[in-house]
Formats: sequence, C-alpha cells, structure tokens
Amino acid sequence: MRARARWRRLSVTITVTLLILAIVAYMIVWHTSVFAVTTVRVAGAKTVATQRITAAASIGIGTPLVSVDTSGAVARVEKLPQIASAQVSLDWPHTVVVSVVERVPAALVPDAGRYDVVDVSGVVFGTMTAPGGGLPVIRVQGAAAVKAAVVPGALAALKALPADIVRQVSGISASSAYSITLALRGGAVVDWGSGEQSETKAADLAAMMRLRKADRYDVSAPDAPAMS
Repeated sequence: MRARARWRRLSVTITVTLLILAIVAYMIVWHTSVFAVTTVRVAGAKTVATQRITAAASIGIGTPLVSVDTSGAVARVEKLPQIASAQVSLDWPHTVVVSVVERVPAALVPDAGRYDVVDVSGVVFGTMTAPGGGLPVIRVQGAAAVKAAVVPGALAALKALPADIVRQVSGISASSAYSITLALRGGAVVDWGSGEQSETKAADLAAMMRLRKADRYDVSAPDAPAMS
C-alpha cells in the first residue's frame, strides 16, 4: 500500500511538472521575444525590389515566429503583379524566408499609346512606352473583343515554340482568333491560324525550319503543314 501511494504521488508530481514545463514553453514561444522575428529574407527576386516584397508580406519584426501567418503573407506577396508565385517559410530561431518566382515577359500588347508587358498566361504586369527587350509585339486588328480572343492564341503559340524559334519572332498579328500570323526576324512569315493544337503546330514549324529556309510557313492546318 505504501509503495502504491508513493507511485501515485510520483505520478502526480511528474504530471504537474510536465504541465508546468508545457506552460513555460508556451509562454516562451508565443509571448516572449526569445523566438521572435528579427529578419525577413527574400529569395528569388531579380527585378522586384526586396523592400517591396517584404512590405507586401507585412511580417512585423518582433512577432513570435510561431504566430507568423505564412499563408496570409503568401497571398499578399502574390498580389504584386510581377510575382507569379510565392512561398513563406520559417527559419528558426529568428528568420522568415519569402521565396518568390517572378513573371517572365513573353510579349507586348499595344494599349492606348503604350505597351502592356504580358507573360505567357496573359497577365499584364508592366508597361513600356516603346517596344524593346527583344519582345514580340502582338498587334490585333479589331475591337477589344477581338483582342481578347487573339491574345491567348498568340501566347499559346509562344509557349509551345522552342526557345530558339521564340527568339526569332519579332511580331504577331491577327484580325481574328483564327488568323494569327507570326513575323520572324529576317522576313519569313508563319501562318499559325488559331491557338488550338499549338504543340503540334510548333513541332511542324521546327521540323520545316530544320529542313530548309523559306519565306512562308503554314501550320494553320497541322496535319498538312506547308512552306514556300
């Protein structure tokens, strides 16, 4: 009986001790500066200022690391037009790391005297006053509805083409979503047609360009490509 009583007292003592330690640990982690944020580090930024990214993340210095709202910070950073995706991680004991992937410019789209910079998904994330940077210009003949139909098809072509051919594209024009034409540096023209079956059309064009140079390539009907 005495032994059982001793074990009971020991069990209570251990339980109370563990509870006290848990409370102390909780207070240290959540309510003191022992594990507080002292540094917000940005990784992956190339053209966007790190100060702009940290400002968007809005992670307060002195915030307990464990209470940082990482998903909220990600959402705020991804609202920056130039950022395609973001990740926020904790680097104990005092650092938050914001890793970003920036959007890559794919083309320029004229708009009211300026040029919108778009990525391959069609997101506008910058403007230019004149063409530059070796980016092709997508020129659309027609109303805004025509532009809305043409631009996705033109970008699908750029996304499907090999990088070496993309570098040769100087411009893209169309009067409808089914009449997309690529202008290549050097004067050659590619009749692309619509944005459908872009991967097949890109493979056809690459094969014909390897075969020989031509003034005109026609991949609008991918099952019957032609050049002249």
